[in-house]
Amino acid sequence: MIKQLQSAVVVSLLTLSYLAHADGQLMVMPARSTVEGQQPRTVQVSNLGDKPLYLKVDLMRVENPGETPERKTAIGDITVPEMMASPAKLTLGPGQKRDINLVALKAPARETLYRLYIVPVSSIKVVGDENKEKISAPLTFGVAYGVLVHHLPSSGGQTRAWNHQCTAGGLQLTSSGSVHSLFNQLQATPADNMAKEQKVFPGTPLVFPVKTLKGNADGQPFDIRCP
Repeated sequence: MIKQLQSAVVVSLLTLSYLAHADGQLMVMPARSTVEGQQPRTVQVSNLGDKPLYLKVDLMRVENPGETPERKTAIGDITVPEMMASPAKLTLGPGQKRDINLVALKAPARETLYRLYIVPVSSIKVVGDENKEKISAPLTFGVAYGVLVHHLPSSGGQTRAWNHQCTAGGLQLTSSGSVHSLFNQLQATPADNMAKEQKVFPGTPLVFPVKTLKGNADGQPFDIRCP
């Protein structure tokens, strides 16, 4: 009985770690969010401590999803953004919870990935000026939480399709649909040259240094061989 209870506790903790980020005073949940079309979504931040928290919120678009390292563009640098996050700054009192709103301005033509960074700062103070009050820039930053946000086309515009190409650098997988394709249970030659599971996103082909590859793609078996 004790072993069963211990197992249940472990499973519960693992589930919580997937659904939320928590460290010290700050909890952010969920750790991943999916937005379809222009539907509203929120990310909740909670202050678990006994002191106020000052948070800075930044939304970044991932330009090369699936690749490492990621290349990101700040929403403020995008001429016609498709998503915004509000508010940009907030203060949480002890035990307080607040929602950060993900505002979809339009439905994307293809799946787009974002990182919502929630950064604890040392303080956000209003300081006096000769003419007016202004908010001083925070100097010290804490650990940033990067919530992964999938922005999908409206349900009627979601398609999954993919193709492959044999290149000098290896086997290239390309998503030709409007949302990512999931490849899993992968077996490659040479072995150990790629993970057992891969996501390939529209607009970002991935090249793997392998000659043969088999497994499942979007739930269907496949077997590819390059000369």
